Amino acid sequence: MRPGLDTRPDFPILDQQVNGKPLVYLDNGATSQKPRQVIDALSAFYLHDNANVHRGLHALSMRATEAFEKARARVARFIGAADPAEIVFTTGTTDGINLVAFSWAEQNLRPGDVILLTEMEHHSNIVPWQLAAARTGATLRYVPVIGDDAEHGLDLGALDRLLTPQVKLFAFTHLSNTLGILNDAALLCARARAVGAVTLIDAAQSVGHEPLDVHALGCDFLVFSSHKMCGPTGGGVLYGRRHLLDTMPPYRGGGGMIENVEFGHSTWKPAPERFEAGTPHIAGAIGLAVACDYLDSIGRPAISAHDHHLGALARAALDEFPGVRV
Repeated sequence: MRPGLDTRPDFPILDQQVNGKPLVYLDNGATSQKPRQVIDALSAFYLHDNANVHRGLHALSMRATEAFEKARARVARFIGAADPAEIVFTTGTTDGINLVAFSWAEQNLRPGDVILLTEMEHHSNIVPWQLAAARTGATLRYVPVIGDDAEHGLDLGALDRLLTPQVKLFAFTHLSNTLGILNDAALLCARARAVGAVTLIDAAQSVGHEPLDVHALGCDFLVFSSHKMCGPTGGGVLYGRRHLLDTMPPYRGGGGMIENVEFGHSTWKPAPERFEAGTPHIAGAIGLAVACDYLDSIGRPAISAHDHHLGALARAALDEFPGVRV
């Protein structure tokens, strides 16, 4: 991805041939392939350290717990979060959005309030808010895109008109999975903050491709999946500002998120544990941390530059076809 650097050997799955030719994989927007370092980390965990976390004093459990919490801290550094306690491990982007749409929304939304989305959202950043609106009586509104093919991105004039004090949450994609548009997330967060709205960024497509710092962006929540950034499937992250997470009730109940249990009443652990009921995807979290190391060894600015280079090559090739407009 950097000049003179060939990353293809890092991905064992690409060693195979399909129809007599080397495999070419172009579906990273759906899921990325895994570098050898991530595969080796998963194997090493299951070979040497496999145990449950936060509930055992034997050697394997203590090693697994230490590795799991080190992974949380590594993910925090990867996105610029100051406190590892602001990192909640989830099953993916969809799960993270649903967590906020249940736990935060039911505490904070009332009839007459507005949830603001955009017309370029993935279904996973629409449907959970439709359900939240139905439960709370809030109204959904959408920021339109400009142009028949949305080639100019969001209509910022419409955004300013839609951002009223009734807007309690503005959820938007950082990088569109269909349009390839990278929204100015810091600008959008600042405009939402000016009317007192909480912001949630869907960073599923951007976190592995673009430099990302949650404090520079100014967001309140940010979600992404492990499997789209060279990490294992079945894992993801919700970043939330600590003061917001501390006010949110549990999303699910079970072992691992409880402080004390009685037959008639239970109390909850603080965030992030209160949102991680049951046995987490321990190996997945460890693999995600290694994926963070792998991407940082290349550098997300270099990855972004490579993406833009490939895009320019594709556009130039398509321009050679009569009747094709890019």
